Amino acid sequence: MFPSHSFSTGRAWAATAVALLLVTATVAPASAQQTNDQPPPGAPRTDAPSAPSSPITDVPAPRGGDAAVAAPTLAPVQPDAALAGRLDDIDQTARIAARRIENLEEQLAARAKETPVVQADDKAFLIKSADSAYTLRFHGLLQTDSRWFLNDGALSDKADTFLIRKLRPGLGGTLFNFADFRFTPDFAGSAVAVFDAYTDLHPSPALRLRAGKFKTPLGLERLQNDAYLDLAERALTQNLTPQRDVGATIWGEVAGGVLRYDLGIFNGAADNTNPDLDANHAKDFVGRLLVQPFKVESLKRFGSLGVHFAASTGNRFGTPAAPQLPQYRSGGQQVIFSYLASTNVDGVAFAHLRQTRLNPAVFYYFGGLGIFAEFVQSRQQIQKGNVVTSVTNRAGHATLSYAFNGLNSLDGAAPLTRFDPSKRTWGALELAVRGNFLKIDDAVFGSAQLASPSASVRRAAGGAVGVTWIPSLTTRLSLNYEQTRFKGGAAAPDKSVIDRKPENVLITRAQINF
Repeated sequence: MFPSHSFSTGRAWAATAVALLLVTATVAPASAQQTNDQPPPGAPRTDAPSAPSSPITDVPAPRGGDAAVAAPTLAPVQPDAALAGRLDDIDQTARIAARRIENLEEQLAARAKETPVVQADDKAFLIKSADSAYTLRFHGLLQTDSRWFLNDGALSDKADTFLIRKLRPGLGGTLFNFADFRFTPDFAGSAVAVFDAYTDLHPSPALRLRAGKFKTPLGLERLQNDAYLDLAERALTQNLTPQRDVGATIWGEVAGGVLRYDLGIFNGAADNTNPDLDANHAKDFVGRLLVQPFKVESLKRFGSLGVHFAASTGNRFGTPAAPQLPQYRSGGQQVIFSYLASTNVDGVAFAHLRQTRLNPAVFYYFGGLGIFAEFVQSRQQIQKGNVVTSVTNRAGHATLSYAFNGLNSLDGAAPLTRFDPSKRTWGALELAVRGNFLKIDDAVFGSAQLASPSASVRRAAGGAVGVTWIPSLTTRLSLNYEQTRFKGGAAAPDKSVIDRKPENVLITRAQINF
């Protein structure tokens, strides 16, 4: 019995061992596959660089039959080598793209420095280099007027008319940021005239040289731009200053424009004239100072205040054939005074020797408000026959203006907003009123008899009112009324001298300028 029992027990143990081997052989491959082919515990690792797929590590079994199970710990996550490589590639690509963008921006900036600028707006029509060293500006001024005389005045004053008051295309610009130039002819009237043709060198704001034909620094209202006057026509003071002259000036602005100076030498133009040549060898010397104390930064909030003083002196050598003497005109541009001129040599008056002009003026602008006053005195020696008479003529004016929705200045009123019905903006509206006078020296009508008392007035005085709509800087529409009363200048039926009838003129203007 015993041997048989022992044999049976051996076979059972053998069968059990074989079954265990079969189970182990069957389960091991599946377990390895589920754990990403992890080696069995205790086996050496053949893929050390690779990270385990599970962040939870094996926890040893509790010792001593402990019922508690220890909590698993988290292992640090290690980036996949392929993913890290892709991140490096993306970073490198981004760096390359950023550098390409930087290069493109540098190229565009360099090209912008070389590309000319074309501008066309209310402020200017121009072409200029990118660095503004070279500039070409296109200018234009067109004034289409009508004049309506509300009474006949003198019989010769029946002059209601439509007219082109000014037609001035022009060019200007800058060369190598050192020399400015301007050329402006006027095609209005029966003959073409050159009004501006000059070069202006500017090594610094305090030192500039201008040479050519331009406005002399005399007559502050005369120096205002023709397109930006408060009223359609200048005051009677314009009769005692030249329109333009040919010469050269040294000028400049000091302390940011607080002080402006002009020192010039010119051919010497008679009052209210625009000559191209000198009629004699003598020259005129002209000087001007303009002080604007409110240009100091701390005072700008108080507006714009200016005190101006100018003077000129020079000799005239007229002849009976070329008297070099002016005619004076009214606000309606009618001749109201002229010196004697005839075929009789003894009856012709002509300029002889020195003429001296004095011109003080003052202005103040604040917001839309403008106040302007000026006085001009012209002292001229005049010869008739063998007698030389010193004649002193005087003129003055005061102008008050206000620009609604505009900013007023010596350079003219400018609208704060341009005309645009879609935005309910209407431009600016300027109202202006002026009083002025012109007084001829009594010596002209004394024993010297330099002018005819029945054809030339002794005195003119009057006033003007005007309203101007300014839809933009380039456009103006205005309506002006001006009355001027005279002393002398007409003859009664019995040949006695009487006063010329008052001039009442209505002036309309449509203006385009750029």
